[in-house]
Amino acid sequence: MPEVVTIQTPALGDRSYLIHDGAEAVVVDPQRDIGRILAVAEARRVRIAHVLETHIHNDYVTGGLALASQTGASYVVAASEEVSFDRLAVRDNDQIIAGSLTVTAMHTPGHTPGHLSYVLSETGGDRSPSSPAAPCCTAPSVAPT
Repeated sequence: MPEVVTIQTPALGDRSYLIHDGAEAVVVDPQRDIGRILAVAEARRVRIAHVLETHIHNDYVTGGLALASQTGASYVVAASEEVSFDRLAVRDNDQIIAGSLTVTAMHTPGHTPGHLSYVLSETGGDRSPSSPAAPCCTAPSVAPT
């Protein structure tokens, strides 16, 4: 069963998430002080495979690009966002695989026009879902499967 680790930044009323299967991890909306996220990944002995943003953060500086660069992870940002950096551009229903985890992007405009939520499901070795998908990572809450 996946573990969802919440990394809170109370002063900003914000949360980042590290979700892993015991070997591979995805990180959602990392704060700029990526040392906290790296420490969680190291403590759990997992490799960060993907860094996902729910939206372009105009209210704070994200650590997403720095975390992806430092770990060799892909940096996942909505295809509808105009950016000046390399990223894995995702659209509604695109899937990202990390070990036994499948993360499906859902376009959920509201907070920003390009806002994404993510649905987390766990897959078997054949990549077919072995448990139903459940809402995963849409700021500010996470509901694991």
